[in-house]
Parts: sequence; structure tokens; C-alpha cells
Amino acid sequence: MAPPPKNIYWDSCVFIRFLTRRPADLLSHIDQYLAEAKDGKVQIHCSTLVFSEIRPRFLKQRGFGKAQDFFADLGAAIAPFDPNPNILSWAGALRDHDPVNPSDPNIAPENKRSIGTPDAIHLATCLYLRDVAGVADIVFHTFDQGKGKTWEGRCVPLIGFERWYPPERRVREIAEVCGLIRTMPRHPNPDLATGSR
Repeated sequence: MAPPPKNIYWDSCVFIRFLTRRPADLLSHIDQYLAEAKDGKVQIHCSTLVFSEIRPRFLKQRGFGKAQDFFADLGAAIAPFDPNPNILSWAGALRDHDPVNPSDPNIAPENKRSIGTPDAIHLATCLYLRDVAGVADIVFHTFDQGKGKTWEGRCVPLIGFERWYPPERRVREIAEVCGLIRTMPRHPNPDLATGSR
């Protein structure tokens, strides 16, 4: 088995799945990563944007009053990072590039997707941590496969992102995302702490 990554970036949806326990798929993997982070074997990074994406009703299911209580309970296992002006500019630059729908490149303009604002901030934060803060081995964990709708409509998926930007359309910002490892939080040994898969 391959060893787990030492530095992980969690999209908000990973925290939400941990809190709500729904759907149950990959919960033992998430639990294993958190157990290892609490033991100091891995470091989980995130944007403080998660404070706005984790709803109070999700927190109440686990007995937390607010997001700060939840993150305080996790302690040093989680390293939240504030989006600074460089990250926000980077996110804006990402959103400035139009994707090509891989299943229908001639789709009508009103039905085209774009990179969602929160997604762009998460991606830019992870890239900033990798390229500026020196966390070279970071892996981006998400469940985002572009199946749902947000307030911005249907967005470019984070898993499979590169399919929406053919090589000839990959400006520097897009190429950086395409080169970032983005995957579901699948642990190579999910049953060590929980006893189940």
C-alpha cells in the first residue's frame, strides 16, 4: 500500500460529510485521516472560507454551537488559512477563463459552466500553500464532481477539472490547477483506526 500524503487540503464538502455522516461512503477514510492528523502524522489544511460554508445545522448534529467550536475541538490537526489578496486575485484569474464542456463543446452560452467562486478560492489557497508557503507535497481532497447546482448554477467540477480545459486552452493559472492532485479523500488504510472500510 502507498503511504498517505503528509499534507492534505480539505474542501468544505469533506468537513460537511464528516459532520453530517451522509452519505456514508468514505467516512472511515475521513475518520482515519483525522485520527492521523490528531496524532501528528499528517497535516490537514483548509481555507477559513469553510467557516461560511459549514452551516450551523451541520454543526449541531455533532454537538457544536459554531464553526469555531468545531475547529477548536480538532486543534492542531487542522491548519486553517485566511484568503489573502494574492489568493483572491489568483481565484479571480482562474474564474476569468472559459471552460469547454467535454460532452458538448458547442453548448449555448447561457448554459456554459464556470469555476465557482468558493471553488476558485479553495483551489487558489491550496496552490498558494504549495507554491508560496512551501507545502510542496499537498493533495487536494474533495467530493466535487460537478453534479450539483450552486447559487452560481452548475460549475466546473474539481475532480475531472482538466477535462474542461484542453491543453491548448491552459493558461498558467489553469495549468497550475490541472497539475494539482485533486482526489476524493480515499485513505490507503482506512480501517486502522475505525476497524471498518
